[in-house]
Amino acid sequence: MNLFPLNNQSVWSNLWLNELKNDPEKNPGTDHYKKWDNRAQKFDKQSATPEALARKEHILSMLRQAGALQTGSRVLDVGAGSGNWAVSMAEMGASVVALEPSGGMVEILKKKIDAMGFGPDQIRIVQQTWQDVNLEKEGLAGQFDLVFSSMNPGVCDPVTLEKVMQASRNFCYLSIFSGGGPRSFYNTLWKEITGQALEGTSWDFIYPFTYVYAQGYRPQIDFNVWALDRKETIDEALDNITFFAQGVADITPEIHQKLKAYVTSQAVNGVFHHKQTVCQGVMLWQVG
Repeated sequence: MNLFPLNNQSVWSNLWLNELKNDPEKNPGTDHYKKWDNRAQKFDKQSATPEALARKEHILSMLRQAGALQTGSRVLDVGAGSGNWAVSMAEMGASVVALEPSGGMVEILKKKIDAMGFGPDQIRIVQQTWQDVNLEKEGLAGQFDLVFSSMNPGVCDPVTLEKVMQASRNFCYLSIFSGGGPRSFYNTLWKEITGQALEGTSWDFIYPFTYVYAQGYRPQIDFNVWALDRKETIDEALDNITFFAQGVADITPEIHQKLKAYVTSQAVNGVFHHKQTVCQGVMLWQVG
């Protein structure tokens, strides 16, 4: 008797949807991405560290070797951010549609495009959420050699993952955290102060992987593990915790005061040390 049918897509879809019901964070819509406007500069700086650049080169090499990224490839970058991937892909000869809802991120990307002298045939920006994109209406269904989504919270459920595959005529790429991301560092603290969970598990690599696997695809997968080691001032640490808590609950003056008291008590000479190991799950598969 097959008690747990591996190839039954509805089983994995329902597991994912049930977990989403318990996720403390709201579904990422337009308001969700506004918090990235003020975070854009910091995000862009973090994506340019030597460690981050080494991880990026590893992924680009994987895409090249698989034939997913070539000169002339048409790429849809879902959640392009400040252009960390879009610019590199355009430099490699791809034509990129950079989908990004955050105005702060888009402004940085526009400056990079101007500095590189890219034309709209090399990088075209669409400021929109993935949830709001209508592939058929906008003529994007099956139009891309590679649909690429790196650590983008917009691909967060079966519907948005299906849309990734519908937009592609060949390759799909997805990477998200496996086993908890940076937010999990603050999870215990947040629960002690508010009695609520800060981090759900619905945005974990296991869900999109099993969903795609159940459809008969056998993605090329990889796991990247790295250490976060940040030393922040009390105000910087408080800003980080507040950022990760947005969308989960309202940060009242009382909660803000408790957070500040905790960070201050843990700081040494005014420095709060954030040290954590995180894991990123990566998968690449063909739909065409």
